[in-house]
Amino acid sequence: MSIQHQALPAFGLDQAPYAYGAPVCQADFKTFPQDFVVEEVLGFEPCGEGEHLFLLLQTDDQNTRFTVKCLSSLFGLSQRAITYSGLKDRRGLTSQWFSLHLPGKNLEPDAVAMAEQGITLLRYARHNKKLRIGTHKTNRFQIVLRNLVGKDQLEQRLALIKESGVPNYFGAQRFGHDSGNIEEAMHWVEQNALPREKALRSRALTTLRSWWFNGMLGQRVLAQSWTRWQAEDPILLDGSQSYFQESAWSEVLEARYQSGDIHIGGWLPCAEQEGLPAPISAFLRLAAIKAEPRSLCLRPLNFQWQWCNDQLHLQFQLPKGAFATTLLRELTQLNDLSGLQQNKE
Repeated sequence: MSIQHQALPAFGLDQAPYAYGAPVCQADFKTFPQDFVVEEVLGFEPCGEGEHLFLLLQTDDQNTRFTVKCLSSLFGLSQRAITYSGLKDRRGLTSQWFSLHLPGKNLEPDAVAMAEQGITLLRYARHNKKLRIGTHKTNRFQIVLRNLVGKDQLEQRLALIKESGVPNYFGAQRFGHDSGNIEEAMHWVEQNALPREKALRSRALTTLRSWWFNGMLGQRVLAQSWTRWQAEDPILLDGSQSYFQESAWSEVLEARYQSGDIHIGGWLPCAEQEGLPAPISAFLRLAAIKAEPRSLCLRPLNFQWQWCNDQLHLQFQLPKGAFATTLLRELTQLNDLSGLQQNKE
């Protein structure tokens, strides 16, 4: 591991501190695709006209980028003409929106041809604007945990998570298989050069900033200050990227925080972030990237659970950019069985 690696405050998610102590319960996760169901909630209705065709698609065992390749082939479009709001997991049943730019073309989606590619067409409609990253409002999850061991202690932790939330860490998916994304990003840091390819450049920047955020948040968790405002913390409006800052915390702000109207945030770093290793600061400066706020606490919406023998059925919604695995790691030790499912290339 390089000097720059050692200077970073956390490695992915594995070493991130727990808010309520390491869970003692164990459970099988993603035994079957239907054990992990996620539905993208757009937050608005397509207007019904325009040069963009919106598709709500369900897939099993293929990620967002693979679906884009399939749509490109089916519609004879460049992949640049196909956009989406967020990246979704490969393992599980995933429903998400895509938009296809079809100016002057009155094409209708072929559900049969899509089904042959492992894609189920749920809805489609025209709209006057394309989908952009972060357009959707929330993600709705239905998760089944199986073969639970030590479940007697789960009820208390479930109630605690529903009431107080969990640290809003970036999930392990952000860092790639065996944290390969961070190794790739550090290569570019050591070269002090931005990748020419847009996707590689974006991945390197988001990986580094997410890793740093997790480390900062982990320090706040250890200090038991992740739910308490500190000077210079951004204050985010619920359901929005808008934020403001205050010189002092007040009873009014506390009441708004407790009601869920506002959230205490931390920063995804820019080059001027205090404490950043010099090589990483220089790398971020190449991209002229600005600091961005992110909530420190992740509170699941409409959090419900039901027991069925040794199975736990969970339902909840999370805001865009949040990770279900971040919530689950506070609940139980997960035995991820998705690798045993049939691969699709």
